[in-house]
Amino acid sequence: MVLTSTPLDAKAAAAAYNQSHTWLAIADTGSRLTLWQREGAGRGWALAGSLSLEGLRVTTLCWAATQFGGLLAGGAADGSVAVWQEQPGDVGWRLAALLKEGGLGVQDLAFAPPELGPLLAAAYADGTVRFFEASEVLAAASWELQNHFRLAGAAGAATALSWRPSAPGLPPLLLVGTAAAGAQVWWYQQQLMRWQLAASLGGPQDTGGRPVADVAWAPTLGRPYDIAAVAAGPTVLLWRLGGAADSLEVEQLARLQHAAPVWEVEWNLLGSWLAASTEAGDVCMWRPDLGGEWLLLNRIVGEQPTAGA
Repeated sequence: MVLTSTPLDAKAAAAAYNQSHTWLAIADTGSRLTLWQREGAGRGWALAGSLSLEGLRVTTLCWAATQFGGLLAGGAADGSVAVWQEQPGDVGWRLAALLKEGGLGVQDLAFAPPELGPLLAAAYADGTVRFFEASEVLAAASWELQNHFRLAGAAGAATALSWRPSAPGLPPLLLVGTAAAGAQVWWYQQQLMRWQLAASLGGPQDTGGRPVADVAWAPTLGRPYDIAAVAAGPTVLLWRLGGAADSLEVEQLARLQHAAPVWEVEWNLLGSWLAASTEAGDVCMWRPDLGGEWLLLNRIVGEQPTAGA
């Protein structure tokens, strides 16, 4: 394993790679957004841009699909959503839109599958999920609020988002983590032009009363059912989902335990491996055996802080 380091002027508050892992965006506590680009086929990174966050305390970042060019969104503690865009030629990056619809903080952001166009979902601390769409990616004024829904029941804040990959004949589906009620699956009913609750994935009894830290919808790639991962505290719950969106069938597949609270979960491109990063700095790699039992097959141990650091 080869490690590289990049010096920052302030502590990083949020970071995100684009799909191809050729760009890295970092929002720091000093109210700056820095954009780093991979240097050719090497492992080094070069500073490609630095922008003021205009006083925003950005806590989450996400990239749009590469089909839309360089397009980056950030969510802030005051409820603002900022969209930055790479300009043609050597002009650099600019703030394309600043959207303020919620009074409470943005907890997570997720661009929709590219087949749905430039559509961005934002999860808010007030339990609302809002959708912003651009009719023209290059036109800043074309970004606007398209739709929204509020979590069902006493779910508290919306904490994490993950879209289901697009598939012919299926409506858009969105997995939402909550602060007090596990996770929820929502689907978009085109005829009514509104989002509907499809299923609830567990509750406080499954998460130990912990808020959901992250969710991840696995790629399907021919599998006859879907799998969703929900991380809360030191536990990652795997759920099997099948059937039509308006009558979704849900079954708990596995309960993966960790030595420390899990921060993030992510699937590989085949949906056959699940990586879980923990508060202890470790990354645990899970995979099912031939009998369907999920096993911890690899554990990458993070660098431990030195005494007095």
